[in-house]
Amino acid sequence: MKESHKDCIIEVQELMVAINETIAKYGLEKEVVVALAVGFLDLDDPSVTPDAKEITVGMNLLSSVTVEDEDELDDVLSYVADAYKIEQESDPSNINYWINRMNNNGDVN
Repeated sequence: MKESHKDCIIEVQELMVAINETIAKYGLEKEVVVALAVGFLDLDDPSVTPDAKEITVGMNLLSSVTVEDEDELDDVLSYVADAYKIEQESDPSNINYWINRMNNNGDVN
């Protein structure tokens, strides 16, 4: 693992702890949903899948999830997926932006 990854992971972990401490400070543990994940890709050590079709890299993942139950987790993850799709649809550098625009009779000229 790169030294810069180690240093950043430690700092991100401290921020995650600070978020949880801030929520507790205000007594809002029962009123706040937290789903935070930060991944650090190890691009210096790629490997090939057994079928040689894909190259993969390792990832160090920090996560903090505070939800009432699995249903609440599903709701949060669905929201994150929907927000991501909306963001991608409005990004002109993404091919789906142009496909959606053409499908909705948008004038691309």
